[in-house]
Amino acid sequence: MALGSPVAAVGSPRRRLRDRLADAVGAARDRALERAPWLGVPSLLGYAVALVGLAALVAGLVGQWVELTLLGAGWLVVTVVAVGWTLARVRYAASIELESQRVVVGSRAWGAVVVRNEVGRASLPTTVSLPVGSSSASFRVSGLGRGEEHREVFSVPARRRGVVTLGPVVAVHGDPLGLLRREQPWSEPVDLFIHPRTVPLDADTSGFLRDIEGVTTQDLSSSDVSFHALRDYVPGDDRRSVHWRTTARVGRLIVRQFEETRRSHLLVMLSLRPEEYADPEDLETAVSVAGSLALHALREEREVSVVTQRGRLSFGSGPGLLDRLAAVEALPGAHGVIDLVGQAVGAVPAASVAALVTGAAVQARELHAASRQLPLDVRAFAVRCDGTRALTRNRVGSLAVLDVGTVEDLPAGMRGLR
Repeated sequence: MALGSPVAAVGSPRRRLRDRLADAVGAARDRALERAPWLGVPSLLGYAVALVGLAALVAGLVGQWVELTLLGAGWLVVTVVAVGWTLARVRYAASIELESQRVVVGSRAWGAVVVRNEVGRASLPTTVSLPVGSSSASFRVSGLGRGEEHREVFSVPARRRGVVTLGPVVAVHGDPLGLLRREQPWSEPVDLFIHPRTVPLDADTSGFLRDIEGVTTQDLSSSDVSFHALRDYVPGDDRRSVHWRTTARVGRLIVRQFEETRRSHLLVMLSLRPEEYADPEDLETAVSVAGSLALHALREEREVSVVTQRGRLSFGSGPGLLDRLAAVEALPGAHGVIDLVGQAVGAVPAASVAALVTGAAVQARELHAASRQLPLDVRAFAVRCDGTRALTRNRVGSLAVLDVGTVEDLPAGMRGLR
């Protein structure tokens, strides 16, 4: 059906009205369940049977109609049995075991739900549900004797980067007719971290990031590793800095003076503004690029900071970094790369190398303006992610710019930034 047809034009407002009504009903139901969780125990069929049965009972008693009275009485019996069946507690202990809590996007996470009977008697069969993100999987647990356990193996395809919450394991109690349904949690939820893909950067192919001795500053110090000059002793100087040979020659105390140095510190600025990326997959590439650069610096025992429009990421190790990157999401309407660089410099003023990772929609003039936000003594480069382009190298003023199609282009691109 063509979008411009009269029928479609009439149907569209109806669909919008239906969607708004569904959203309103859903919101009202959620609010009601928050205030009175027991309202969620009866199913829709349960509410319908209750309405019909109660109406039949009242009508039968008022109108002295035997058939309706018997129908209402039957409803009462069925309801009592369903309530007793549903309220019967099955006391199991359950846990979620993951082969690894961290997997790489594109792989598969394996785990198991272990259900144990820790009471002194055999238990009845029950249905167990395992929420996986926004979906859920169910399986049947047969009756278990004391000390017995049931192990249900599962796998989660890691199709997209992110943090997926597994659990809690829930026991689903209900009557055979499906009138009532009660859920009883048996375990704590577990987070599964789906990390972005990263590539290794060999030490001999990433000369731009190498800064073994640190960056010398213009600040003078009495104790550091970079010798600057000799000067006369003043009260308060460390006696260990006295240069005794010169002191003996000139007849007065002479001390060494040093220049302060700062350790190599990589600042990675990752833009989460979706308007800067031609395709959502380019943002995934950008996250992978940022993770690859930061992991390489960590392996080289460099200081690393990662800043996005949401702020500075907090991590203490490589796995911690990837955990944080697994959770980052696009931020529609965020400020652009110029403000991002200004924000990052304010948060990490001691950086010696800066990498700006963004999308292909960022123009050269924006990159140039962004690079001017950096201190003059910071070595900087930019990586633009565009899945439609092959690896290219350019310069925008003093800023080196890499255009990569995939994260696999990064090692070769970094090899040329010496």
